[in-house]
Amino acid sequence: MKYAEIAVNAPLAGPRTFTYTLPPNSPISIGCAVWVPFGKRLLQGVVFNLTDYSPVEETKAIAEIIDSRPLLPEYQIALAQWISEYYLAPYFESAALMLPPGFERGILMFVQSLPDIPEGVVGALTPQQRKVLHFLQKNGRVDLRELKKKVPQRQIENTVNQLVRKGLVTKTTELERARVSPKMVSHIRLAINIAQARSEVASLEKRRAFKQAELMKLLIEESTAIPLSEARGRFGSSAAAAQALKEKGLVSIEQVRVRRDPLAHRSFPVTAPPKLTPAQEAAWGQIRDSLQKNAASLVFLLHGVTGSGKTEIYLRALEQNIALGKKAIVLVPEIALTPQTIARFASRFPERVAVIHSKLSPGEQFDEWQRIRDGEFDVVIGSRSALFAPQPNLGLIVIDEEHEWTYKQQDKAPLYHARDVALKLAELVGAVVILGSATPDLESYHRARRGEYQLLELPERVGEIHGGAYPSLPQIEVIDLRRELKQGNRSIFSRRLSRAITAALDAGEQVILFLNRRGTASFVQCRDCGHVMRCRR
Repeated sequence: MKYAEIAVNAPLAGPRTFTYTLPPNSPISIGCAVWVPFGKRLLQGVVFNLTDYSPVEETKAIAEIIDSRPLLPEYQIALAQWISEYYLAPYFESAALMLPPGFERGILMFVQSLPDIPEGVVGALTPQQRKVLHFLQKNGRVDLRELKKKVPQRQIENTVNQLVRKGLVTKTTELERARVSPKMVSHIRLAINIAQARSEVASLEKRRAFKQAELMKLLIEESTAIPLSEARGRFGSSAAAAQALKEKGLVSIEQVRVRRDPLAHRSFPVTAPPKLTPAQEAAWGQIRDSLQKNAASLVFLLHGVTGSGKTEIYLRALEQNIALGKKAIVLVPEIALTPQTIARFASRFPERVAVIHSKLSPGEQFDEWQRIRDGEFDVVIGSRSALFAPQPNLGLIVIDEEHEWTYKQQDKAPLYHARDVALKLAELVGAVVILGSATPDLESYHRARRGEYQLLELPERVGEIHGGAYPSLPQIEVIDLRRELKQGNRSIFSRRLSRAITAALDAGEQVILFLNRRGTASFVQCRDCGHVMRCRR
């Protein structure tokens, strides 16, 4: 007998799977989504493993296969296990990061009273039980959630269960309606050949069925299926005209799936790659060689000042990766995912870029996920959630502004850092990782200095070359506030900064001051020696 280790969609403490029996001749494989009985409920689950051995004596059978095609490939199952064990999260929560948008569905509980309950039986009930029963008798079959709102009681579920045990109330379950589904649009096409259609047009006009005739003319002109809404819009053809033609066997009406494309109706002129600076050439050469040698799990830290051309290095790495027959994921902070950023990638790789971020509609997210899974895109670009896109044959992961705090999911479980998860993903699939930043995270920079990552430097800005020199960065002056304090200045502004602000204002200019953190300081520091006071408790 075969068994499946399944992660179920239930609130659990820590990573754990449950053992279920596979139905005979089942097509279930690792990564499949299923419905399983869990206590008295039916829950969604994901198959994490298949085995010939059960660690428990009695097992329940899988109730239903949601999709015989695995929703998660085995490397994503391994990634979900790692996330769960590293961040102490339930397996299903980690796997849910990678499931298609709108996949999670709950079970709705409905309650209904039996008809014709004798008054003597009702009279023997408690006041709470009578109140619930009267509501059900009046309203029929009721969603348990609605019952809780309309009949407020502290232990209403216990009351319902008591009525069920007395045989006065029945409970039934239904699947919650899917939140997202493919978009289907009605299309109309000729069901006869062109010559026959022209003959039918003349016949319709003789019978003064002008709207039907106009619709037939449009279909003859188009010679292919067109959206029914378009036909109505162009000629004012009514649904009745289309239905009448269908009943006569002249046309067929069919449902066609339409992709919701977030980049539709936008054009991206193809751009040629610019000439690289010497520093860019050196950095690009190392990345190119590693990609060509298939140096799996290699990590580059591209440390470049603002405007040094890091994005061009990413684009060339993507081109090389695609030339090798592989696909890529590019992460950028949500705030940086502007139309200009998307346009830069889409213009270099026309029709081959998918976009994933929180501003897409659920339908757009669903369609993008499906198309990525089918291998339609060479590059997926998006915020941290794009890391979990089902990109097949992944060869390159790029994380721009790798120091950004928005790569940490902190608002809901599972909590994770997209950069660290990306490194594990690259290890599982043998991909190259490029971390880019003008101000790298201290941990990343330390690893690069220790040799765990390959450090690539872009010290100068890219711009118009004047006389062989690149535009220089602004001069930076560092002020020692300890020295200012010893000289009697107890202000948070140094004397040098105060003079500079005054000079700018006197000249009619404006000043911007950047604070290194929001709110108040989280520690007490001696301004003389730098010692940080710590509580011994």
